[in-house]
Amino acid sequence: MTTYPDYVYQTLARARDIGQWYCGQSDAAALCFDVLALFPDCKEASELVYELFCDEWTIYDNRVAIQQNFDEWDDRPWQQRRRLALSFRFMSRWDGKYEAMMERGGPKDVRKILHEGKMELLGAYCLGDEECTDYAWAIFADAIKKAEDLQATLHWIGWQYADLGFFADAAEALGELCSRFNDDKARRLLAEVIWWRDNAHRIPWIPPAGDGSRYDRMMDSIDPSAPKTKDEVQRVRSENQMERIAPYRPSIDPQLAKLLETSIPNENESSSASIVDWSFLDADDGQPGEPADWVKKQIQRLERWDENDETHQEMIADMKERHRWTRNIPPPSTPKRYDPNEPPFTPPTEFFDDVDDIDEDDL
Repeated sequence: MTTYPDYVYQTLARARDIGQWYCGQSDAAALCFDVLALFPDCKEASELVYELFCDEWTIYDNRVAIQQNFDEWDDRPWQQRRRLALSFRFMSRWDGKYEAMMERGGPKDVRKILHEGKMELLGAYCLGDEECTDYAWAIFADAIKKAEDLQATLHWIGWQYADLGFFADAAEALGELCSRFNDDKARRLLAEVIWWRDNAHRIPWIPPAGDGSRYDRMMDSIDPSAPKTKDEVQRVRSENQMERIAPYRPSIDPQLAKLLETSIPNENESSSASIVDWSFLDADDGQPGEPADWVKKQIQRLERWDENDETHQEMIADMKERHRWTRNIPPPSTPKRYDPNEPPFTPPTEFFDDVDDIDEDDL
């Protein structure tokens, strides 16, 4: 059994103390990631993050936050990655997070190339064309080769991958950075994305991965004219191939990549148990129902504005129509536990609004 310095155990004890209170789980997990940045094999720190994420109010708050972007019954494969990306954004307390957000364009000398790579990533993230990830890596590799500031370029690439939920790719870029440079911030981010890469299959507030069949079934009731998942992916892929930049080609043949993916089973994913009973998703009859609690609250907030404001009335009508199939998520029966030494904290109602903040210029 590996023995660590005393400060490691003290840090983990502090994390447990912070993590017992409402909204303390993110800060507590950050302490665990600090430990993992120094001692990547510390299983106690890794398991404590999962234990913290299993807090019932953390699960509830994240489910509601993600549901404000898309419904839980939407099992199209790319929505699973978006759920992971949003969860990472909600829960991460990495010190360089907002600094990286301010530098979204990357180093100026390779900014154009990096933008082209990000556009490919967004094709997978927003539109479901996973083939785009192969092209993105080829473009980023070109930027790495031509960059004057290799450290900043790798850092930017690693952050982009992490922010969009491509944790394995993020770990690869950040691992290369840390092997070449002494970069504490990158090492800290690397520890976090490795945890998300290895535990993505068991994030307790994310429903099981699907192939879009549940979404197609629900849309048969909501809008029978809506394209099927496979048809939409093929349409997007065809458009991407027409618009794609000729000099770049995937770094691995797509058919070979698919073969490797299907031939190597993910043992962790197949054996993981779920805290939330997701069986209600497959039992959904596809009929409209009572709006979710958070939808009602947002409508009430809009209704407090000028009743004669036509724009707000249209927003209310649109919200009521869009969320007729948004199922309510019941809150935990256990009351929130607040630190008696701190004033009670409740996230503002706007906290999780518009969280999927992809720049409009990127679309």
